[in-house]
Amino acid sequence: MPTVPDPSRTSSPATVVIFASLLLLSLPACTGTPEDVAREETPLLTGYNVIIVNIDSLRADHLGCYGYLRNTSPFMDRLAAEGVVFEQALSNSSFTRESVATLLTGRLPTSGGSLGWGAAPSSAQPTLGRLFLSAGYRTGFFSNTVMLAGPRFTQGFEEVQHLPERWGMSGMGFDLSARASEFLERHADEKFLLYLHYLDPHGPYEPPEANYLALASSIYPDPLHVYSGLRESLTGLLTEGFGPGDVRFDDLVTRYDAEILDTDQAIEALFSTLERLDLHQRTLIVITADHGEEFLEHQFLEHAWTLYQESLHIPLILWAPGKLAPRRVTALASGVDLLPTLLELVGISHDGLQLDGVPVLDTDGNVKPPPPGEGPFVAELMIRERIMQRTAIRGDWKYMASYRWLAPEARPDAAGIEQELRDQGYERPMLPWGPVIREELYNLAEDPAEQNDLVGAHPDRLREMRKALDSYRLYCERHGLGTEDAADNDRPLTPAEEERLRALGYL
Repeated sequence: MPTVPDPSRTSSPATVVIFASLLLLSLPACTGTPEDVAREETPLLTGYNVIIVNIDSLRADHLGCYGYLRNTSPFMDRLAAEGVVFEQALSNSSFTRESVATLLTGRLPTSGGSLGWGAAPSSAQPTLGRLFLSAGYRTGFFSNTVMLAGPRFTQGFEEVQHLPERWGMSGMGFDLSARASEFLERHADEKFLLYLHYLDPHGPYEPPEANYLALASSIYPDPLHVYSGLRESLTGLLTEGFGPGDVRFDDLVTRYDAEILDTDQAIEALFSTLERLDLHQRTLIVITADHGEEFLEHQFLEHAWTLYQESLHIPLILWAPGKLAPRRVTALASGVDLLPTLLELVGISHDGLQLDGVPVLDTDGNVKPPPPGEGPFVAELMIRERIMQRTAIRGDWKYMASYRWLAPEARPDAAGIEQELRDQGYERPMLPWGPVIREELYNLAEDPAEQNDLVGAHPDRLREMRKALDSYRLYCERHGLGTEDAADNDRPLTPAEEERLRALGYL
């Protein structure tokens, strides 16, 4: 979460209890001996390899370890049972480029100058790859999506592979694991950082039949395509009762879940290489996602359209048996916290770095209490052709401010013309702040599904949450990085890349 100074912050009794509990968890079991002092000076995972598995569009609540009843993730559930599970992990954007840039830099989208369709890590900010490379790690970046093909995403990564365009959109997880396994073979005797971006379960949800049948008794014969068959006709389908209980909707969710299962199996295949090379005992594995996915919780599908919880709640699992004790953490964590947490665990200095996130585990692997005066959780979605929106969460309260808003029924038309607008240069320049045209306020403890907007019922709370977001604006104005020219990420697409992006629903 961002370390935005906020002297007006007050603590509720529940917050005090949580803080005290986290503080107790972070205390060492014994203190005062020379052995303990020496141990504390050496970070827990010094010399460990790091593998970050980022799974596109993966909702936390569709994994067994987060309470899902379907058997979509047996291998990830195993890692979760042996690792640290952050139950309330959130992404800082529902758009891949913004959220991955945040993960790689420890800076939020506006603060880090990484906004909109061309979002990418700033060259002025040390990135995960550059920091690990400078610390003597071999670094690899392997991706199944052209969304991360720009060179600013791969700063500091020595080996970079984006899988060939001729491979299909779905079902490439095993290919990615095979490429990553080759990297492991080459660098088995060296320290390494490996970033892997699995595309599935991103739409259009086209899983292997065997995985579908592992979750359903038979295959639905007439599936709706999430983009060409659903996006444009969704309003009419909703009037017909399309939604949970409708066989077409249930098929859609089953296909999504089957792709999670396929990715789970691909990750297990990668893990088998780790075991064969005897690397699993000195490797930290991080399982997370760039964002979630909507399934009509707010009358729309897909992602990168809103910042509701179904788009933000992601898994975050850290696995290092014998080092990180298995536990479940209820404290809020987010993508922006991952970089400082990894640096803390492996012992790479982050002194002097301008970061918006904070370590959520200390050098001994204990839960770290939030720093005094820590600001709110912030997420942003700043796609000018779609929706421009920010959210702030403090305690049980969530505030959403929209600078551009499209009702669900208006989104299909916007998706149809957004590429034309980009070609005309509509996206640049982008004004990161502007008048708020829509506000929403939710109490997540009482209304976790965000169905009861309280914006008119709690004026004092509304003013408080506005101030929380205003503090982030002031922070960005004083400490933020400017948005770079995104030309290196907005280069002309090849016909094959255009076809892939259109299949992804972005064009």
